[in-house]
Amino acid sequence: MNNYKKKSNPISDNREYSQRGPRKFSKSDKFKSKEGFSGSDNKSSSQSGGKTGYFSKPFRKDNPTFGKKLDSNEKPRLRHREKSKESQEKRILSNEPVRLNKALADSGVASRRKADELITQGAVKVNGKVVTTLGVKVQADDFITVYGNPIPKIDKKIYFLLNKPKDIIVSTEDEKDRKTVMDIIKTNFRIFPVGRLDRNTTGALILTNDGELAHRLLHPSYQIPRTYIALLDKELKQTDADLISKGVPLEDGITSPCEVVIHPVNPRKVILTLFEGRNHEVKRIFMHLGYNVRQLDRKVFAGISVQRLERGEYRLLSKKEVNLLKKMVNIDF
Repeated sequence: MNNYKKKSNPISDNREYSQRGPRKFSKSDKFKSKEGFSGSDNKSSSQSGGKTGYFSKPFRKDNPTFGKKLDSNEKPRLRHREKSKESQEKRILSNEPVRLNKALADSGVASRRKADELITQGAVKVNGKVVTTLGVKVQADDFITVYGNPIPKIDKKIYFLLNKPKDIIVSTEDEKDRKTVMDIIKTNFRIFPVGRLDRNTTGALILTNDGELAHRLLHPSYQIPRTYIALLDKELKQTDADLISKGVPLEDGITSPCEVVIHPVNPRKVILTLFEGRNHEVKRIFMHLGYNVRQLDRKVFAGISVQRLERGEYRLLSKKEVNLLKKMVNIDF
């Protein structure tokens, strides 16, 4: 059985090393390469109950179907969780029209059955016109009234995490008609990026239609952590790392204290955690000390990591992650 236990990634949770001063890591004697765990153990997977085939009975040799491949007609029906998850995400992203009775129920006016009664009675108007036909669908921006009273507006919030590729503009539109992050994410919601990343900077970018949350995440008073991996044109000296951690004087003021970790194998690679979010802050810090940033990748923003996303991939934030963001900026949820 595979005894490998996944180690915590210091980049995915920057709070673990944000309390101390700069230090240079070294490899542990017990360090093991991931290559040792890259191969799969078929024997252990079969003994641990891994579902590698279709079996109507437990995985034992006394099972009549053991070692025999079942016909397609004999295979038990399985729930395709991945497909159902994909269809659920498509419904969330599409922002498609909904039935009128569902819109009334979602707004808290009445149950669906009671909403049907209100519709047939002629008590419901959509954009000023009486609707008495059941099954009519409405858009999110339609003006709906019941007995002349507007129903509460449902302001649905949506949150994305994108692993931004290189040469993509972080903007809702570009005057030079270059490709933007809005061309990558497929949704009918009107979303916008939280903050900016340079064209050549890659990594974590949150996009949402929640203006209040976006404003607070960018406000320097909340000290939202941002973790970058920077590749420099030359090795970073420990003395310069100490200076960066304490604060560097720039044209718009001294930078706040931050966390600087020099990579143990490649001293040109630096892990940097900032808490301000100034424009081009990372590049300006290193330029002040005579270094040029060759590559810059933001691994973590506000505790949300792109560790499992490939370049150009995106996903919806989970409810737990959204609540974490709101908690960091003192928004009730």
